[in-house]
Amino acid sequence: MRATYFFSETYTNLKRNLLMTIAAVSTVTISLLLLGGVQILGMIVSNVTLNWEAKVEISTYLLDSATQNEIKALEEGVTQYPEVANVTYVSKARAFEEFKKIYRNQPEFYESLPEDALPASLRIDLVDANDAEEVAARIKGAPGVDEVRFGGEIIKRLLSVNSLLRTITLVMSVILMVAAAGLIANTIRLAIYARRDEISIMKLVGATNMFIRIPFMIEGLFAALVGALIAGTVVMAADAFLFGRIGDAFPFMKQVFNFSSGEIVGVLVVLLAVGSGVGLIGSALALRRFLEAA
Repeated sequence: MRATYFFSETYTNLKRNLLMTIAAVSTVTISLLLLGGVQILGMIVSNVTLNWEAKVEISTYLLDSATQNEIKALEEGVTQYPEVANVTYVSKARAFEEFKKIYRNQPEFYESLPEDALPASLRIDLVDANDAEEVAARIKGAPGVDEVRFGGEIIKRLLSVNSLLRTITLVMSVILMVAAAGLIANTIRLAIYARRDEISIMKLVGATNMFIRIPFMIEGLFAALVGALIAGTVVMAADAFLFGRIGDAFPFMKQVFNFSSGEIVGVLVVLLAVGSGVGLIGSALALRRFLEAA
C-alpha cells in the first residue's frame, strides 16, 4: 500500500508540474549528452593515439660522409637499446624508390632529382612510442648522424588539443548538470508549495519526514533517469547507425570509430549513474530547505 501511495503521489506531482518536469528532463538530457560526448571524444582520441603510436618511428638520417664502420657501429649500438624493437637500414637507392612510389602520380617531383639525392637512414621501431624523444636525444650527435626525426610531436599536440577540448566540454557539462539539479529542485519546491496544507496535516497526524520525502525523491529521480535514458538511447543510436557508417565512408577512420560493446556500455553506466546523482541531489536540495518549513 505504501508503494502504491508513493508512486501515485509521484505521478500527481509530475502531472501538476508537467512543464517544469519537461524542462528538467530536457536539461538533464542535454547535460548528459555533453558528458557522453566527452567520453566518446576521449575514446576517439585514444584510438587515434594508439594508431599513431603504432606508426611512430625514429628516422636517423646519415651524413653522406658517414663510413660503413660508423653506420654499422651506430646500427649495432641502437639495436642494443631496450626501448628499440627493430632497426632497418635504408640506402640512398631504396629511399629514392620509396620517394618515387609516394609521388607516383606526380613524377615532376622526382624526375629532375639524381638517384642519390636522398640521404641514407636508419628507421628505428620502438617498443613504446613514449620513449621516442629519449631515444632520439641519445642518437643525436653520434658519429655519422646528420639529423634525427620522430613523430612524437604529433601525438603530443593531439593529446594537448584533446585535453583542451575535453576540459571545455566537461566544464559545459558540469554547468548544465548544476542547472539540471536546480530545475529539479525548483520542480519539487513547486510541488511542495502546492501541497503545503496537505503536508502540514500529514505531519500533524504523525507522518514522518521520510514518509513525506519519498514521493518527491522519486519524482526527482524519475526526471533525471528519463533524461539519462534519452541520452543513452542517442549514444547507442549513434554507435549503431553513425560511427560505423563514418568508418565505411572513410576507411582511414574505421579504426578511430571502432568502439567495443564494453566501451559503449561503460558510457551508458556513467550516464545513468550521473543522472541518478543529479536527480537525488536536486531532490535533496529542495527537501532540505523547504520541507521543514512546510
